[in-house]
Amino acid sequence: MGELVALPKTGDVFEDVRAGDRTMRVTCHPQRGTVVVSLWVDRICRASFQLAEADLPRLQAALAEMHFPPPDLSESA
Repeated sequence: MGELVALPKTGDVFEDVRAGDRTMRVTCHPQRGTVVVSLWVDRICRASFQLAEADLPRLQAALAEMHFPPPDLSESA
């Protein structure tokens, strides 16, 4: 089992679109030079990924390039 580290002040929690009990946490650990993405179900961490600080700009660029078409508001009337 991995080392348990307190949740840092820098980060965020996102809810999965499938269910409210699933979340993704993104946390910054500057003392380790990592950004950690972890997947949770209820209060149990099911998976984690430690991204090197040097790779963060590439991840940010990849996310910034993702675009969804605007919603068709004509159908909601």
